[in-house]
Parts: sequence; C-alpha cells; structure tokens
Amino acid sequence: MSSRDSTPIDPSGPTPAGPEALAAVALIRVRGPDPEYLLLRRAANPNDPWSGHFALPGGRREASDRNLLDTCIRETLEECGVRLGPGDLIRELPLAVAGGHMGRPMGVAPFLFEVATKPELLLDAGEIAEAHWLAQSYLLDPANRVRAAMSANHPHLDFPCIRIAGNSGAIWGFTYGVLEAFWESTRK
Repeated sequence: MSSRDSTPIDPSGPTPAGPEALAAVALIRVRGPDPEYLLLRRAANPNDPWSGHFALPGGRREASDRNLLDTCIRETLEECGVRLGPGDLIRELPLAVAGGHMGRPMGVAPFLFEVATKPELLLDAGEIAEAHWLAQSYLLDPANRVRAAMSANHPHLDFPCIRIAGNSGAIWGFTYGVLEAFWESTRK
C-alpha cells in the first residue's frame, strides 16, 4: 500500500479512530550547497522487525502527544538528542506506510526539517547503533544505488537500496521509500 492508496491523515490533527497505529519520522537536512541528511542505524534488538536497519529519527505516537508533529519532535530528541522546533519545519511529506509486508500496516507521517548546522548527536544506545550525515549528492548518485538481497526473510529477492560507504549497510525498504517520495516531490 502506498500513501496514495490510504486515506489522507492530518498529521497535526487528532489520531483517527481505527486499528491503524500512527507514527512520525524526521527527515533532517543541514542547509548548504550539497545538503546533508541524518540517517540512523537501529540497534540490534530481536523484538524489533527493523533491527539493524537504517532509519530516520522517529517513532510511534504516544497518548501525551498532541499531534504527529509533536511525536516526531519528541522521538527525534529521545533517539538522537536533536532538539527540533516548529521553526525548523519546512513541510510535511506524503503519508507513508510501514509494516505492510508483515501484515501490520502503520501510517507514518514524515516531516522535512532544515537546520543551519549539524547539531550534536546524543544517541540512545538502546535504540540507535550509529548515525551518518549523508550528502544529497551521495544519496542521489547512481553509483551508490543498487539492487541487493536485504531481507533475511526473503534472501532470494533483490530490493532497491543506497549503499552506505564503509560497508555499514544500505538504506532500503521503508526509509528508501520515504527518501524516494521526497526526491520525487522536489521534481514537481
């Protein structure tokens, strides 16, 4: 299911009724001639279906969050110590869906933030193994884009991905999809 297939959700509004859990992620861009974006590699956790994957800061909405923007800001602070404010928000991106392949689809609201300089990162070691700031030119370079077997559950399937320098792994799946939707929206 793509975001175009789902009912639009207002990320700043109340959580809609129904079984679909909601979450939010931050696409954080450092301003410059070749903007850099923050990608986190999730810590190994046998209870996390995305264990070890590259991800954007973010997570599930809690009852205390007024809206999905609050969720995004809170989760970003908790995971990597970056304090974002509403003044850093550039725009909301199209709603994405994670977990559909596991039969547990979750609507995720991505938000684009821009900061003037790279903030200091304070990674929550229980959730995040490492962080990378990747230049836009690197993320879009065809030489860094491949198809590879990325899923332990589907070793025979190749997925589109962006290789991370230093053999740290690759961006694929949900995070790859959010980035691709973002690049596509900038071409319009």
